[in-house]
Amino acid sequence: MQQNKIGIAKFLIYVRIGMHVLWKYRKHLSIKFITAAARLLAAFSDNKVVKLANGTYKLHIYLPAYPTRAFFKAIEDKLISKPPKPVTVVLSVTKACPYRCKHCYQRFDKNEDMSSEKVLETVKKFSEAGVSFLNIEGGDAFLKFNLLCKIMDSLDDSMEVWINTTGTNITKKKLATLKEKGVCGIMVSVHGSSAEFHDDFVGVKGAFELAKKTLVLCNEVGLGSAINTVLTYEQIQGNVLDEIMLLAKDCNCDFVQLIHPKRAGEWLKNKTLNEKDAEIRRYVSKAHKQYNALQDFSALPAQAQEEHEDKFGCTCGGIDRFYVGANGEVQPCEFLNISFGNVNEEPFEIIFARMREAFKVPCIEWMCEVKASKIYEFMQKHSIEKTPIPYEYTKELVKNWVGTPTKIYQKLKIYQRDAGPDQD
Repeated sequence: MQQNKIGIAKFLIYVRIGMHVLWKYRKHLSIKFITAAARLLAAFSDNKVVKLANGTYKLHIYLPAYPTRAFFKAIEDKLISKPPKPVTVVLSVTKACPYRCKHCYQRFDKNEDMSSEKVLETVKKFSEAGVSFLNIEGGDAFLKFNLLCKIMDSLDDSMEVWINTTGTNITKKKLATLKEKGVCGIMVSVHGSSAEFHDDFVGVKGAFELAKKTLVLCNEVGLGSAINTVLTYEQIQGNVLDEIMLLAKDCNCDFVQLIHPKRAGEWLKNKTLNEKDAEIRRYVSKAHKQYNALQDFSALPAQAQEEHEDKFGCTCGGIDRFYVGANGEVQPCEFLNISFGNVNEEPFEIIFARMREAFKVPCIEWMCEVKASKIYEFMQKHSIEKTPIPYEYTKELVKNWVGTPTKIYQKLKIYQRDAGPDQD
């Protein structure tokens, strides 16, 4: 955790960024452009600004750091590109993982991992599609360390890269090597505040200590660091988040990303998972405001807050983000177990265009929540035992997936259509 900015210091960073954006894109200056730029930056304003060890500033974990080339590429994706482009892709490079996490959204993914050559080819096409933030995961991505190095060697500075891990197969030397190759940060899974709970949740004894060690090593080599934590209603009631925030502080961690339980993978069949959703959202909103106003704690980006209808809503399907699984299946989101095609069988750009056609407009409804039951019922009806659902079925399933457009993009006058009720 470096020099977090709140209050007047945070305000001055925003002023600096705003002036830089206006100057850099002065040939585009108009009332419309200025208003759109202000609205876009303001959407991040209730987050804490994090100054990383490399001297750059993060307004949000999934927005590239300012003033990097990747940051300005993200700005251009939304304010200048026509049509606008996605900012983030989550890429799995392997299904291999020594852990058995109880919530695993890849639990029923099948087929072989993509070849290294196909991964590198696909990553290049991400950049061409406009992606400026690449989040690499597994299974556990560090089980393919050589491939991680090859990916970094193939990239320029137009994409910021963070890598997810459980803490398995980590050494200080490997982290230092990845930093030298341009990796910005590491996200480490921590799903409880005690070794007893976390180790039981992931099914591996000693996992909690490995996760903590990884966070400390990130700090020692100068990498950004984040805790990824999935907390259930019972954990939230038990103040586990407060304990994880203290853990992050002790480990000098930059971010704690709070992910609310998702009906995907192993939990897809859990029909009661979202019963306490409204209470979880209220708690998360309160915690988000509380911790992002405290100087000495890590920044707390919470998915339930950033996906709020007054923020960005659901931006899956390549609006802001999408997912490519280890076997090459292109999904709207890692938590939405449907595929629009496989890069081993068709060119990525064709699959991506198909997905964008199905998800034209960001909506306030979270697809991974409101469609989970339909996905599960569809799988039961058609005796589908693996995820994601192949495109031959997906195209039937998503025909009438229409929701209520998110306000911010309506105001930015991109991804527009007339608002209407969910027709499904």
